[in-house]
Amino acid sequence: MSGNTLRAALADQAHRRDATVTFGTGARRTSLTYPELAEQIAAAAGGFARQGVCPGDRVMLRIGSSRESVLAMLGLMHLGAVPVSVKPRVPGAVLEEYLETVARQQGVRHAFRVAGPGLGELELELRGGTVPGPAPGDPEDLAFIQYTSGSTGMPRPIPLSHRAVLGNIDAIRDIAGMKPGHAGLIALPLHHDMGLIGVLTSLVQGIDLVVEEPGAFLRRPMAALRLVRDAESVHSAFPDFMLRYLAARIAEAAARTGPDPRLLGAWSTVFCGAEPIRRPSVDTFLSAAGPWGFDPTALVFCYGLAEAALMATAHRYVDAGHSFHTDGPTVTACLGTPAPGLDLRIVDDTGRTCPPGATGSVQLRGGTLFNGYDGATDHRAHWFDTGDLGCLRSGRLYLSGRRGDRISVNGVNVFAADVEQLAATEPGVAECVAVPYGGSFAVVLVARRGEVLDTGRIAARIAADLTVAPHTVLEVPHSAVPRTASGKPARGHLAAQLEQRLTAREEEAV
Repeated sequence: MSGNTLRAALADQAHRRDATVTFGTGARRTSLTYPELAEQIAAAAGGFARQGVCPGDRVMLRIGSSRESVLAMLGLMHLGAVPVSVKPRVPGAVLEEYLETVARQQGVRHAFRVAGPGLGELELELRGGTVPGPAPGDPEDLAFIQYTSGSTGMPRPIPLSHRAVLGNIDAIRDIAGMKPGHAGLIALPLHHDMGLIGVLTSLVQGIDLVVEEPGAFLRRPMAALRLVRDAESVHSAFPDFMLRYLAARIAEAAARTGPDPRLLGAWSTVFCGAEPIRRPSVDTFLSAAGPWGFDPTALVFCYGLAEAALMATAHRYVDAGHSFHTDGPTVTACLGTPAPGLDLRIVDDTGRTCPPGATGSVQLRGGTLFNGYDGATDHRAHWFDTGDLGCLRSGRLYLSGRRGDRISVNGVNVFAADVEQLAATEPGVAECVAVPYGGSFAVVLVARRGEVLDTGRIAARIAADLTVAPHTVLEVPHSAVPRTASGKPARGHLAAQLEQRLTAREEEAV
């Protein structure tokens, strides 16, 4: 990679006439060669400049999977402006108030397809004529700002430098073995770091890329998979829930037509992260995908966070025995070793390094980290506390959960992730979320369609296996679980809702 900024690195790929970027997999699919994409990015930059956007300006936008949305972000960066990526919704918050807060925090004057008071609404103008080259810049300049998901509170801004983003892209490339001639498939929301960095990595590496809107992919995943069937090598990313979903759809397709052994034969990397990785999900996916040619070692378990641009650790799957650790009823995925350019340590409450196998706070340091929430802390020199708890075994990371998800019941600590993992193995359970409640914890269950849950039996199983009893186990419909824009349960908001609901129930019973 010769460019020292993201926009320069993207411009370096403009010569690849044999590689394409495809948006969508349906009848309205659009494909551009890299020269065509580069021309449209530059034209978008010129259009924004004519509308009054200047280098250094911060521009609010909601990044979608369409050609227009991707061109808007890349055009702003090409111009030297700083895109500010906001979420389409925030649990427990009024969207207008959230957008006003972002605009005030970032000094935003313009927005693309985000309505906000006092903001100039930009249009995507791709006019011919003279178009600008990429703006000059420094690796330490801001590339873009993205906001956290808001799963535990109000979203926080993550300012990312060109240096941090390009460093993470290099690490992803090295772990995946990605090179020109390969193909990428991204069907994740681009307002989430896993989707956005996935797209940027593919573009910076100059590979064929398919960008599909997540909802469309879930409706017709086989159409997207067929678009990369004949590629030399395929790279993608799916969280745990998508492994389960794909397993079901692949099995349905196999029942209708029989498996095509070449469909997944070229897949060499599937990054799996963003939520706890569960062994039943992995086992089910590998069983369904095997007849279609999928190599289990294509799975790469990851630990990532927006503050590290994306990927912090990685582990290429070996087999269930090597890639999961079993401790009583708890089964934990191996998340591997730090990505190139990062250091990782586990420390106790006093800041001392924990011995192997002991649980403590996960801290990171290195070149792909952001410069602090204040934008001025160099985490190449200063350790960043992730808020996650975990341990190292043979130098490999195993996560327990967020620090706020550790629940103390009569002096016994239990992690929400362990409760959820255990409950998820019960018949009929589609989803489980555990949150602190009343000196103990509450377990919220969503049943599979048509199933009836025995909440009493599930409560007894949790108490027996984890030696701590939940305060209550409650079944709710899927729609009753508040979620972030990326689909994660919004734990803080759910806990507040649950407390109101259970308190009202207890008062009625008096």
